[in-house]
Amino acid sequence: MIGTPAEVIERLHTYEELGVDEYSFWIDTSLSHEEKRKSLELFIKEVVPAFQ
Repeated sequence: MIGTPAEVIERLHTYEELGVDEYSFWIDTSLSHEEKRKSLELFIKEVVPAFQ
């Protein structure tokens, strides 16, 4: 998903309401290793806590 942490959280909540209980974070793009790392860190710090 592409968006701010708040946008991603909102979209994932929509899937959660439909019964989806797993999400795979996949970064197969032209981003550099450092950019991919920052994206994953942002997901861990800002998005994951909304589902704990």
